Amino acid sequence: MDENLLSHDPVLWFDGFRLDRRDGLFRKLDNGRWEPVVLGSRALDVLRALVEGRGALVSKQALMDAAWPGMAVEDSNLTVQISALRRVLDDGRATGSGILTVIGRGYRFLPDVTAEPPAFPADTMEPYAEPAEAPPIGSQPMAESIDRAGSSRRSRLLVWLAALLLVSVLGFGGAIAWRFWGSNQTLPITAPRLSIVVLPFQNLSGDPNEDYLADGMTDDLTTGLSNIPEAFVIANASARTYKGKAVDARQVGRELGVRYVVEGSTRRAGAVLRVNVQLISTETGAHVWSDRVDEPIADLAAGQDAILARMRGTLGVSLIEIEIARGRRAPPSTPDAFDLILRARSLRNQPENRQRFEEALSLYDQALRLDPSSVLALTGAAAMLIQSRNSWNGWFNAEDQERVKTLVARAREIAPASEEVLGVYAAWLSVETDCRQSMPAARRMIETYPNPWFGYGLLSNCLIITGRSEEAIPLMEKVIRLNPRSAGLANRFNFIGSAHLFLGRNEQAIAWLERALAVDPERRDDFGGGTKRKLAAAYAHAGKDAEARRALAAADKDWPFDTVRGHFPDDINPAFAAQVRNYQEGLRRAGGRDHAEEDADFGVPGYAILRSDLVGYTPAITPGAPTIRTTELPRFIAERKPVIIDPLTYFWGQSIPGAVGLKNAGIGGTLSDRAQERLGRKMTALTGGDLTKPIVAVGWNSERFDGYNLALRLVALGYTNVHWYRGGREAWEAAGLPETELTPQDW
Repeated sequence: MDENLLSHDPVLWFDGFRLDRRDGLFRKLDNGRWEPVVLGSRALDVLRALVEGRGALVSKQALMDAAWPGMAVEDSNLTVQISALRRVLDDGRATGSGILTVIGRGYRFLPDVTAEPPAFPADTMEPYAEPAEAPPIGSQPMAESIDRAGSSRRSRLLVWLAALLLVSVLGFGGAIAWRFWGSNQTLPITAPRLSIVVLPFQNLSGDPNEDYLADGMTDDLTTGLSNIPEAFVIANASARTYKGKAVDARQVGRELGVRYVVEGSTRRAGAVLRVNVQLISTETGAHVWSDRVDEPIADLAAGQDAILARMRGTLGVSLIEIEIARGRRAPPSTPDAFDLILRARSLRNQPENRQRFEEALSLYDQALRLDPSSVLALTGAAAMLIQSRNSWNGWFNAEDQERVKTLVARAREIAPASEEVLGVYAAWLSVETDCRQSMPAARRMIETYPNPWFGYGLLSNCLIITGRSEEAIPLMEKVIRLNPRSAGLANRFNFIGSAHLFLGRNEQAIAWLERALAVDPERRDDFGGGTKRKLAAAYAHAGKDAEARRALAAADKDWPFDTVRGHFPDDINPAFAAQVRNYQEGLRRAGGRDHAEEDADFGVPGYAILRSDLVGYTPAITPGAPTIRTTELPRFIAERKPVIIDPLTYFWGQSIPGAVGLKNAGIGGTLSDRAQERLGRKMTALTGGDLTKPIVAVGWNSERFDGYNLALRLVALGYTNVHWYRGGREAWEAAGLPETELTPQDW
């Protein structure tokens, strides 16, 4: 080992890695050999600055200066490099990320750093060696003009330039030299995915005093696109150098190293601002997307915000779809994590169904195996699981529920203030707690990021279930304006129609609900049935009885498991409870079924397997747990004093007197999962360890598996006197038996 070389090019050691100023980063393998780690030179520059900080806070500006000296780039580019470093350094690390984010300030490098090499056996030490070849520029997370990894690379570049000059002197290289260099061009580069520049918008009004509108649109759209995860956006300062010039998109792409150029124009006509925008491929010069927005601007700031939010949303979706199509034409032999994330996003941008959900979740899972620290993959997988819980009537199993909790916690640890993390955290709170906790999280998202349609949607949903539908409607209308091409547009229309129904505006409810069905006419699950059911209630209240009966028949065909009593206020709020009772009355007028039949024999055999889908026809008996009927239960409770467990499905604050509320205790999964372990501990506390203690498992009704699953779990825990109340809380209510308020317990 050349000691003189080390004195000039010091090496730093940490966590089984060595960072050499000359040769880059190496990882020590189990066999004692050192393997070069492929990282772009920008990432290496950021890593050196962090490592040399030795645990001290390194500001964002210092890191930007280290990686992009003298250049103006968006902050999101630094986030890309930090993500690339975490992908490499955190692989196999058991104690969280080695790079700590200090919100709003910078980063700290947590592993111990030393300038002295660790004590390795002599026969495993190898001299520093050049990697077999430099990583291709196209594989780096950022477009780069020249590889600046160290002096040896600079030497190689100088040799290459000398050779090129020699060729030109001999008479063969003049054209080649001009092609590569020109009067003001850099080396040709391979542009990263989702790389874009917003060129200065043109003011077509003919009034120079209106230039500020075009300039403001350019600057704000650049900022908005920078918030698209993993997007590489050229800074305004560089883009402005093209102002007033006739440019060719392909030349811009070569000069700036981007795949896409955004061009646009503004024209103010009275009270309306018209914005035209085009997305152009720098590879072909072809226009691949365009849009036009006309927005009333009586309130100029609000009008511009609405236009920019819509453009950011639709342009962001279009970029993803275009990149997916590009990947299909030339698929990578080994897709990386971001390839997989793009594919998953593409599926999420389409109307939802179970097959697309499973495919998207599988892609996010694959991405996480490649990059366990990817915030986009963590939040994407969590969002898919939360969406499945909302769309298909509860968690599939306890593992999904636990996994979402873990995914959200991991994402919050890595990037707690990112838009994706704030959004998925608010969504998690909305399904696991209530609006008292999720509303503040949604508001924080709205305050932190301009016009996040998802945040407005969550807030709007909470407003409606707290009896404030009047306030919820304009927020959901704003969601539609911000994200007009969303695959969930039918859900938005359905939501507004529901709000009008709750407010007693039946004609307006009918109009919005019919729009929802027109957007997604083929959907035949609970969503399609639910929209038609609300339409039936609105028709009934409007005196259109024939239309109400037809809508209800169509709803029952789509989803036959509905009952009037199954519609309940999600939040214990008097105003919303009154609105829901009005909805229930409309369903009754349309001929809706009040409750499920407790003693119905659906011909389903009993089996000791938990059902992940909680909706369906239950068996009449449960292995190891006799069925108890409504007519028998009051006397059984009075005489035997059982422990009554209610898993709180379709719960709005009341239950059978004396019941213990254990939310999601009837979830699917396996009889050896973590939910089973937690339930065992809780039941030991409730029964004092007496396995002969009488227990009643209460579900919702005979067409839900929550009570059935709970009974199976209790029997598997060894309890010998378990009874399944098949009719459930719905049958108890239908019989007019008393209920008392119930507060869920921790378990």
